Amino acid sequence: MGRAPKRSFKDRATPLGHPAVAGAVTTVKSKEEVPALLKKLKSDDANDRVWAAASSSNLLMSEDPAVRRLLLANNVVSELIERMTDPVPDVILQVTGALHKLVAIDQGAAEEVSRKNIFGAIQALIPRLANSIDGIIKNSDDDAKLTVDERNIVFQTTDNLISILWVLCETVPWSLKQINNMALIPFLISFFKVIGKLPASLVQTAGQFLYTLTDANTHAQHTLIGHPGATQTLFALVNTQHGIDGVSADDLTIVRILAGGILANIKPAALSQLEKTYKGHDDGVPEADAKPWDDLSRALLQIISGFIQFDVDAAAETAAMAVKAVVAAQAESEANGAEPPGGLKQEAALDQLNSRISYVQLALELAANIFTDEGAEDAELADDASNPNEDDDEDMAGDDDEHAGSDIEDVTRHFDEDGNDNDDEEEADDVGVDFDINDMEDILAEESTIANEADDVVQQSILGVFIGVIVPSLQRLAKPTKMSTLASAISECAQSTPNSAAIKVIVSVVESFAALHERALSCFNNVLLVIEESLKVWFRKHGDCVDQWWCLLIDIAQLLFSTAGSPAELADTDQRLRFAVLEPTISSMWTLARSSQGAVPATREQIEGLIHVCEQAPNSDLRVKAIGVLGNIACRKPGHVDTNQRIGTYLLDSIVCTPLLGAGAPSNSNDVEPIIEALDLIYDIYGDQAYDYDEPVFVRGDFLAKLRNCYLPMRKLVKTVDRRVKRELRDRGDLVVQNMRGFIDYKDSERRAA
Repeated sequence: MGRAPKRSFKDRATPLGHPAVAGAVTTVKSKEEVPALLKKLKSDDANDRVWAAASSSNLLMSEDPAVRRLLLANNVVSELIERMTDPVPDVILQVTGALHKLVAIDQGAAEEVSRKNIFGAIQALIPRLANSIDGIIKNSDDDAKLTVDERNIVFQTTDNLISILWVLCETVPWSLKQINNMALIPFLISFFKVIGKLPASLVQTAGQFLYTLTDANTHAQHTLIGHPGATQTLFALVNTQHGIDGVSADDLTIVRILAGGILANIKPAALSQLEKTYKGHDDGVPEADAKPWDDLSRALLQIISGFIQFDVDAAAETAAMAVKAVVAAQAESEANGAEPPGGLKQEAALDQLNSRISYVQLALELAANIFTDEGAEDAELADDASNPNEDDDEDMAGDDDEHAGSDIEDVTRHFDEDGNDNDDEEEADDVGVDFDINDMEDILAEESTIANEADDVVQQSILGVFIGVIVPSLQRLAKPTKMSTLASAISECAQSTPNSAAIKVIVSVVESFAALHERALSCFNNVLLVIEESLKVWFRKHGDCVDQWWCLLIDIAQLLFSTAGSPAELADTDQRLRFAVLEPTISSMWTLARSSQGAVPATREQIEGLIHVCEQAPNSDLRVKAIGVLGNIACRKPGHVDTNQRIGTYLLDSIVCTPLLGAGAPSNSNDVEPIIEALDLIYDIYGDQAYDYDEPVFVRGDFLAKLRNCYLPMRKLVKTVDRRVKRELRDRGDLVVQNMRGFIDYKDSERRAA
């Protein structure tokens, strides 16, 4: 179980760009225009150079990739890097803005930029910018004469440079060594010391880059720890209890979260260094040195818990109003034959909203990682305190790092809202003859004591903070809004079929909301995984939470897939965005069902919905997850024979027998994993003839004969998995075949002995 993955750069808020230049071209009619345009980058006239840089930026962002390829073929990267030495600040602003946009949208171009000495050009420019910023802060004679626009050019150029390095740090791994060698830590940490005297967005960009740079980067971590006053500056921000003049509450909170995230990245290295420093001292590390690090997680979670009190429905309403205004303005321009308007205040509002959503995602990322690192330790302490005298059932877990997909319309109608199902509430007809009610009372009393002792520890732990404070916010952030799917957003914001420019705006907004839901659900799944791994007894104490969380996940699936489909030309994008939210939803269902040993209030209609996810999933990853959910639900006993029969028959007949015995055998190793998962679950579900569903389902359904028929085909299929390419899958396949033989023999002997 790993840390929450860092978001890719494309998921983050767009850093400061650069102002539009009047007359800059946005398209070219022939390839001959490009060399002439780039030639103006070397013009003696500064206005020509500004125009050429701005035009290059516009063309690099063109929706036509052929235009970008044309510029790259004409060596635009080298030309732009060369102009970073220009004496005119406005030229440098446009050039760095163009390079920033280019590396952010084109992986190949980012690699080319890295190879063409962008680092040397940036390193030469940073002292010049640092001196200008220092002069502005100190209001020196020369810099006091700068106009507001001139000061903004300094700040925006600095933002662009940091953003370029940030992108390259994330997308071009081999560039990290060169970035480390640039000795940027003093420059970056200086922004945190003067937060009230700089644009908050610039400080945040510096913080985001430093957060990325110190993640799993030993060189940067030790450099930051060794820089005088760096950690003290960051801790002072995290622990500040008052505002800072000129900085809004939201902006300050974002900076505090970033400061805490950077400290969380360097915490293991800092503690290790403290232990080495005080090695041999009788009292070990002094409390004054250790306490700030010990208190960091709680302090950061306190900041995060307030920040993620984010009204996602109100944000969707704000987004819808802004998009409507932008769409209307674009439609009016199109009707008048004019260029679409730029710089609308509604576009600025959307950018601001997207930025806030992005920072909420970052807060959730940090929260998930804090919980994974320290919540697990708290859970283990609670588990030790409870000292259970019982063994939990074997986990039926598989790898939970998959991506997902399914046919939307087929899934839609099978999720229902009702949490009750008559089939699931039948009582067992009888109990075993050896059952002793007094023994059961003793067992239940012991379990209650264990759970209560664990609860006492949990309440005082990071785990308790998460369950009591963070999880409710995750629930709110996970629920889709009217701006969370393309179909609902288009219906809300466009009275007629929107043009391509309007579609681009709508897609951007929907992507932001989908990413927020995905991150909230992934964080929630981290919580469930930690509890499952270290404190499964908690689920037995809190069945009400299990029921509530299951219903939440079902509601999310229903809200996502009950809306109509989007226009045909957007079908792929629509499906991608919906599946981005469905994947962690099903992941969380799987963890919850597995952790609670199937004790979730799944109805027959919901089970049918999960079956249709399996049937329509375009890849094995989501299919495996849905199979996992179904298999754990099938383990419920006693009193769920009908449910078990539906799931068990589906798993064996459709997932195992049909691909193994049918005309179309699985085509590649990706098709093997669902069969392996289904077989593993069948072994667990029908592991004992005493289960109330074993005789009516396994025996009467002739499951044993079907498994015998599948044994040789399964063994043959597993051998097609190349061990050199997919060693883990092959090992698991070999084990499932071995267990298949043993399970068949066991069930055969079980029936003979009956």
